[in-house]
Amino acid sequence: MSNEVIRFGESQKTLSSIEIAELTGKRHSDVLEAIRKMEPAWEKTAGRKFTLGTYQDANNQQRPCYYLDKEECLYVATKFKDEARAKLVLRWKQLEVKERSSMTALPNFSNPAEAARAWASEYEAKLIESKRADAAEQQVFALSQEIATMQPKVSYYDTILNNKSTVLTTQIALDYGMSAKAFNQKLYMMRIQHKVGDQWILYAPYLSQGYMHSKPVEITRRDGRKEIKYNSEWTQKGRLFLYDELKKANIIPLIEQ
Repeated sequence: MSNEVIRFGESQKTLSSIEIAELTGKRHSDVLEAIRKMEPAWEKTAGRKFTLGTYQDANNQQRPCYYLDKEECLYVATKFKDEARAKLVLRWKQLEVKERSSMTALPNFSNPAEAARAWASEYEAKLIESKRADAAEQQVFALSQEIATMQPKVSYYDTILNNKSTVLTTQIALDYGMSAKAFNQKLYMMRIQHKVGDQWILYAPYLSQGYMHSKPVEITRRDGRKEIKYNSEWTQKGRLFLYDELKKANIIPLIEQ
């Protein structure tokens, strides 16, 4: 591994996704995929995205790679196996030791007072760095715990966004552990919809938002007569709307409970 992909300086200390892949024995494409999947939760919690850069491959083509600082790197490593995490922790320790040693100049031993001050300053710097490292690791752990509680929400959003078709009220009600009847009544009490004849219709403020479609269904009466009945089906946009409105009322889907 060349040192070109490692930016470890005074202002920014990072490891590239390439070195992370080599240290953990993973394919770089797999590491990239893992980082991309974890980025939305990190951005929501830490308030920043991962730094995306490029590198030149063997064919002299520019390829994407990430540069992660220690907190970001250790957060991503929570998805790796124990051995892979241990390798990353040790790598960071090596880099930090190397940085400290490169910044430490030998004191003037001919002047005892100057030597004593130099060693005292070095000891204080190491103590501060150690406290910073401990605080950083605690912050990463706290962020990981907070992000872990967010994962069900992310998964629920992914489920919705990956489904482009309309869904029946019964299907959404099941997400909340309710019957369709109880769910419709809840939406009625929240002034989201009301009943017109046999069909549930959105109240006026929501009608033009694309939350719901009416689908004609042919039914056969007992006497053999055929009629057209209209069923209301929710779009995925409407499903997300319901999620936000229900959450305001402290009603959350089963996947998040």
